[in-house]
Amino acid sequence: MNKVLLQLFGALLIFVCVVFSILNYSIKNRQFTCNKYILNTYLYIILTFNIMAIQLLLMEYNGVSFNPSLMLFIGIFIMSLVFIVLLHKISPLNIVLKHFVWLIFILLLGLIFYPMYTSFIDKKEMILSAILTTVLLFIGLSALAYLKPEYISLSWGPVLLLLLIGGIIMELSLRFIMNKGNNRSKWFRVMSYFFIIVFMVFILYDTKRLQINAKNCVIADYIKESLGLFLDVFNIFVRILSLGR
Repeated sequence: MNKVLLQLFGALLIFVCVVFSILNYSIKNRQFTCNKYILNTYLYIILTFNIMAIQLLLMEYNGVSFNPSLMLFIGIFIMSLVFIVLLHKISPLNIVLKHFVWLIFILLLGLIFYPMYTSFIDKKEMILSAILTTVLLFIGLSALAYLKPEYISLSWGPVLLLLLIGGIIMELSLRFIMNKGNNRSKWFRVMSYFFIIVFMVFILYDTKRLQINAKNCVIADYIKESLGLFLDVFNIFVRILSLGR
């Protein structure tokens, strides 16, 4: 518990620093500013992960047991999808409502991830390893996107979306068709590698889109802008972590 408390203190310290930076750089007169567009987007990505980390650590510290039924899990998942749609629909000029919906979305995603997190509580070195691998992948892919943007095309978007939908359908089909056993486990590992590759390409695509939006900014929306990259990184992290089971 002392170790969790120390981790929680560290997460809260990061939270204060990031929030201060966001208030200093991204918001003026209660509205988003286009100044430091790329920096502000990454600050929101960091803050999103930071809030989720605080939520998980608080739940762990208080000994919360959350093992939702399949129906409840599906319900929370559908709600999170609804909030993603809302985050795209709400005007960035309505900054208070935008942040409120964004916060609820993060908390819902934290609830979805918490059962997986608790399964690794006694193996936190695996969580740290997955975090390190994910961060290195993100840095490497981002560097490639900034150094060689001509290699990346926005025409990839529809293809990536089709691959993602196809992968989700395939994985759900395997869950219902195949019985538990070595073959099922093997196929789920294959699907994890497939999703990791898809979301790695998504990072390249979303980073290219970020560069273009930064140049053409009229009304900034850092919550919407950071959402795509956050989901890319989060999904890669979850898939890498699942390979350690």
